[in-house]
Amino acid sequence: MRSVASVIVEMLQEAGVDRVFSVSGESYLGLLDELERRNSISVVTCRHEGGAGMMAAADAKLTGRLGVCMVSRGPGAANAAIGMHAAHQDTVPFLLLVGQVSKAHLRRDAFQEVDYAKFFSGTAKWTAELSEPSRVADVMSRAIHAACSGTPGPVVVSLPEDVLGELVEGPVPRPHRLVAGGPDDAALAEVAVHLARAERPLLIAGGELADAEGRAALLAAAEAWQVPVMCSFRRHDLFPNRHPLFAGELGFFNTPDQLKRLAESDLILAVGTRLGDLTTHGYTFPVSPQPPQTLVHVLRDPDLLGVNYVPDLALACSARSFLRDLAGKAPGVVPDRGTWPEDLKTVLEPVTTWVPKTAPDGVVFGNVIAELGRHIAPDAIVAMDAGISAGMMYRYYPWTPPQILLTPIAGTMGWGMPAAVAAAMRHPDRQVICMIGDGGMLMGGMELANAAEHGLPITIILANNASYGAIRLNLDRAHPGRRVATDLHNPDFQMLARSFGCRSFGIEREEDVAPVLAEAFATKGLTFVEVKTSLSVALQPRPA
Repeated sequence: MRSVASVIVEMLQEAGVDRVFSVSGESYLGLLDELERRNSISVVTCRHEGGAGMMAAADAKLTGRLGVCMVSRGPGAANAAIGMHAAHQDTVPFLLLVGQVSKAHLRRDAFQEVDYAKFFSGTAKWTAELSEPSRVADVMSRAIHAACSGTPGPVVVSLPEDVLGELVEGPVPRPHRLVAGGPDDAALAEVAVHLARAERPLLIAGGELADAEGRAALLAAAEAWQVPVMCSFRRHDLFPNRHPLFAGELGFFNTPDQLKRLAESDLILAVGTRLGDLTTHGYTFPVSPQPPQTLVHVLRDPDLLGVNYVPDLALACSARSFLRDLAGKAPGVVPDRGTWPEDLKTVLEPVTTWVPKTAPDGVVFGNVIAELGRHIAPDAIVAMDAGISAGMMYRYYPWTPPQILLTPIAGTMGWGMPAAVAAAMRHPDRQVICMIGDGGMLMGGMELANAAEHGLPITIILANNASYGAIRLNLDRAHPGRRVATDLHNPDFQMLARSFGCRSFGIEREEDVAPVLAEAFATKGLTFVEVKTSLSVALQPRPA
């Protein structure tokens, strides 16, 4: 006989979970006790459930394994919803374990009770309430499988507080063994025929390729077939940005000239991407439901094929396996694509080329990014928050694998600091940089406490323009001159950082950029750089 809590911990361990992120609560004390008793899974104590959820989602993005967040009932679960949403949008395997009222009080509107199936119905792949102790093994088995299979995503298991200590018998099942199928030989041959005939092919690469093997397979296939590659929204790190076949990212900053040239393609291979609204400019490239180009859509989840597009060929298989096999089908003589790759480079250059600027209201952040290139390591992990500074980094920094762009597809404010902490804990041997705005800093900056507690050598670059800058930019565009709800009254960020144990630096003038960054990156340990940034010189939104 063993306790329900013991079964949960053992099944998490068997599923490869070695770290969980939590804000403790009295509604799941039995689980906390079992985690300490076994001491096989480390518990990261966070300061806010939103931060805990974002840490778990970031850890899942880095490892490809199940990210686990544990919170108490009611307010704890509500706070964790932001992490759930990030995991849902990023399609990462995520498990939220939530304490719950005792069985006798369920559905009686008890203190802090929430019906989680209703509450998370729009984001969770599956929600379960473990009200029957004997079902712990099958509920946890299904939860882990649901989170990791098909299109990965968040799952919620509600744990009534009096269930965790009850005893159950029976073996603990082994975790499901997930095997991603390869492409059908006949379909692969058909794709090869399309590629051999195409004059202007284009490969759109998505998040299914966001690991070392996926990136390697993408590079090999692109070079073997001489196919230009565009990364889907905020997936810049999938392909070397300086490579002759890199055609850019599909997202906010594509110009009309670039979109016009892309529309001249005659074959689109969409591999590992759902072809969502931001990648496709509101489903206008490729044109939905059926583009004029031949469309081959490759995705491991068959339920997402044919949803927004009618492909000429849909392959429900591993994107990585597809590209590996496709590279092997390449002819001995590399297809001649004429000037097509160079044409795409020509229209990409104005999008990604930074021209140094000055401004009367602060340091232009693009100049900071140009200087950052001297200090970012070849294998750095850069955790990006939301805002103007992040947009400039996406657009102007030339990402090169194995560098990792650890960003939320959902544009979640407050993500930067929790994600950087998760990255530094997972990869203590790699340079970790957090890029965050003043708005995001006071949403997720409390996780600096975790960085200090664990002695994590994170370099934090804070862009302070005393505004919700991206919102002001769009507000001013829609309603010129309006400033409502965008001005921020900020603390002394450098003093705040020092109180957490950071070595603190400030950049207030353009001439400070190079020497201060050089000193900051030469500093060991937790480092904080505040940049007083210009609000008048900023990116423009997506072209109208």
